[in-house]
Amino acid sequence: MNRLCLRVLVALTLASLSTGATVRAQDYPARPIRLIVSFPGGSSDVLGRAFAQYAMLGQPVVVENVSGANGAIGLTRLAKSAPDGHTLAIGATTNLAIGPHLNSKLAYDPLKDFAPIALLARVPIVLVVSGAVPARSVDELVALARARPGKLNYGSIGTGSTTHLLGEVLRRSAGIDVVHVPYKGIQQA
Repeated sequence: MNRLCLRVLVALTLASLSTGATVRAQDYPARPIRLIVSFPGGSSDVLGRAFAQYAMLGQPVVVENVSGANGAIGLTRLAKSAPDGHTLAIGATTNLAIGPHLNSKLAYDPLKDFAPIALLARVPIVLVVSGAVPARSVDELVALARARPGKLNYGSIGTGSTTHLLGEVLRRSAGIDVVHVPYKGIQQA
């Protein structure tokens, strides 16, 4: 198990241990907690499932995968849920910081509709290529893209996602012509 994952699990476990003092209201949680994960199969899913498994809240935490629209469908469900603390969600840069700037018709406002309760992790985004691609560094990949304009594709978890926008930053800053291929999520990408 890598160190980051181990640290997250330890932090979750320590955070959920009883200190002997009553920290939460006596009636919370009164029923199982629903945890909405908008990016099934990715780091949000792994973190959500680890939280659900190790949280000691007196009630089960049920992970509900709600994918689509770069996480907007899941966060819309959270925004429309009863504000009683029994429905939580894993938020990400894509649906909390980028989405509102790309879509003015979102059914939620991340600053008004949600209250952050914990930072679970900082997850790096990594650039990878197939082993069949003759590039072993970013410089080699850029040189290959320049030699083959319009012939190389890059995949993302969806249009407007962090992975899409970072691909566009690389495309623009390196002055290369690559084709964006948006997938419906991390599994397909």
